[in-house]
Amino acid sequence: MKEKEKIRKKSFISELSEGVRKNVKNESEKVGTLKLWINICAVILGFLFGGCHLVFGSYPLGLAFVCALPSSVWFALAGVCLGSLTLGRSGVIYALITLLAVFLRIIISGGEIKNQNSEETARAELFEESTALKVSAAVICGFVASIYEMLLESLSLRTLLFGVCMIVLPAVLTFVFSASFYPGITLRELIFGKKRIFNSPDTKKERIKLYLFRASALAFVALAAYSLNKYNFLGIDLSFVFAGCITLFTAKRFGAVYGAAVGFSSALLISGLYSAGFALLGLVCGALFAYGAWLAPTLGGIALTAWGAYISGVSGFLTLLPEYLISVCAISPAFRFLEREEAPEIRESVRRKATDMVGTMALAYRNRKALFSDGIEATLRDITPLTDNFCSNEQLKENCAFFAKMITEAKACALDEREMDEELTGRLEDVFSDAGFKNGVIRAFGNRKKYVICSGEDKDGTVITSPTLRKGIEETSGLKFSEPEYYRRQDMVLMQCEAVNQYKLSYAVKSAVGESGEISGDTAEIFDDINGCFYAIISDGMGSGELAKKTSEFTSRFLGSTLGSGASCSTIIHMINSIVRNAPEECSATVDLFSFDLITGEATFIKSGAAASYIKRKNSLFRIKSETMPLGIIKQVDAEKISAAVLPGDYVIMVSDGVMDSSEDLSWLPEILNTMVAESTEELAELIINAAKKNSSAFDDMSVIVMQIHKK
Repeated sequence: MKEKEKIRKKSFISELSEGVRKNVKNESEKVGTLKLWINICAVILGFLFGGCHLVFGSYPLGLAFVCALPSSVWFALAGVCLGSLTLGRSGVIYALITLLAVFLRIIISGGEIKNQNSEETARAELFEESTALKVSAAVICGFVASIYEMLLESLSLRTLLFGVCMIVLPAVLTFVFSASFYPGITLRELIFGKKRIFNSPDTKKERIKLYLFRASALAFVALAAYSLNKYNFLGIDLSFVFAGCITLFTAKRFGAVYGAAVGFSSALLISGLYSAGFALLGLVCGALFAYGAWLAPTLGGIALTAWGAYISGVSGFLTLLPEYLISVCAISPAFRFLEREEAPEIRESVRRKATDMVGTMALAYRNRKALFSDGIEATLRDITPLTDNFCSNEQLKENCAFFAKMITEAKACALDEREMDEELTGRLEDVFSDAGFKNGVIRAFGNRKKYVICSGEDKDGTVITSPTLRKGIEETSGLKFSEPEYYRRQDMVLMQCEAVNQYKLSYAVKSAVGESGEISGDTAEIFDDINGCFYAIISDGMGSGELAKKTSEFTSRFLGSTLGSGASCSTIIHMINSIVRNAPEECSATVDLFSFDLITGEATFIKSGAAASYIKRKNSLFRIKSETMPLGIIKQVDAEKISAAVLPGDYVIMVSDGVMDSSEDLSWLPEILNTMVAESTEELAELIINAAKKNSSAFDDMSVIVMQIHKK
């Protein structure tokens, strides 16, 4: 049974890998192809609208179309100009007026600055101005056209009505067309998606936008069909061909109700009598497409032509039949790419399955993260031998409160990593939906090391493996994630991934024994933990010789053993202070701890009696200094935690007191750091040690740690 599971899992992973390769290879091609078709449609519609007359000699459609478009404006302009030029001398004026509209939009949208995210420079977006400004451009150009007509033909009732139409109609039509480009619906979703586009949104504002989109889309379809009315090819009325195509598409994609609405609107301006027949076509096809791709067009065509025969006899039948057959031949190749919107009960079923899969995986994750006791057990096992030289059993009992606090904090840390991040989950739901999972479930867990699980229906695995989904998760969370793991249960798929290190550090550690020649009292160490944190520690045992070395080693190693347990650094520092203060021999040690989160990039210094540290960023130098006492001297811990902002490329330099030679900085070290020309951390650390030996008046034990931040 396990072998079969392994085979299935391997097969699915291979399938998903193939899906990833296909997505990466074809993503740009799909985008380019879709954009090409959008541009072609913009040219064609522009041509039709540019030469389409409405009332009183006005031609407002082309102007409104160019003013309303959010993209492909230049292609629409070319189409409108070509369509206008078919009108003769007056068409030249319409072409110039439309050109003026585009330049007005450039001026308007170029002045509207849209803020991008904080890491990018704000810039202006062409043709992304508000609807009110688009309408304003249409009104200005319509007014110019009306003034020109009055000056050319003199003031009369006809020119007055023309002027009113050219001012009012472009403004109204620009508003109507603008509503067709609803920002929540992409063209790909509208044509090929399964999204429930016409579900009622939660907010009143979104519902109003959706109502406007529906009304605008119907008006747009009606005007597009009307603009084709004057074009005939061998007796075939292209407007009826268009009406048949758009009705069949809507019925297949959105069902009977919307098919009937679009069918009625598409033929309304062409023929009020035949519009009911196209509504009947949309109704019949929308109801029957579920039973067969050819049954619906066949019975729908019978209903349409029967209505034509009922209205106009044989003439009506012969008027509609050829056009309908052409529209069926034109639109039928697209049927296999179109999917009907899912019914609510299907959506709920998919969502329940996705919730079950995510819940099962989340439970396993939470149980895994709950095993904090393993970590704390290992920590206590490591630090117990370290305390033998510093305290008796009785003194160790006095520190039980600190051990208990460590356990409590470790447990709380583990619990934090198990809990769901409600805020991030809410933001990721939009990313998941935009990727194509309209009925799936996504959850984010953890406090700092995020863990994401998502599930939904994906028959061939191409959606779950889409680079868009992973990129959206990383951009939304601001983190880098591991390569996802995928699982399948019939048509349902699940993906899980967790945050990984997005930073790394190169470093060098250099030390030198003082003039006494005895054992160095400094301890400098570098280590990281399994949770993605990097640490650098310099501890200087006060005094010299064996005791100083033993104290600094204990301090450093105690920190190294406990920092990854989940206990707070404050509690750990208090424990060290208590143990060192109660040691059989009087001793103390400084603590200079640099902590860097390799996942989030957060950096902190904890200093207790330590020398100043530096952050070198290109031509800038920042000093991190704290006036505190070493551990082991007084009962109350004197330590300071300092948060620091570090960026990729920054150098972090930590030194012991022996390098500084006093509590105050000497001028030579900042000067070296400001003028340094070092190709590596190793070279810079060696440079500082050699300079300290030359500039130090009393050659004490010296330690230097040089680190550089890198982005993975």
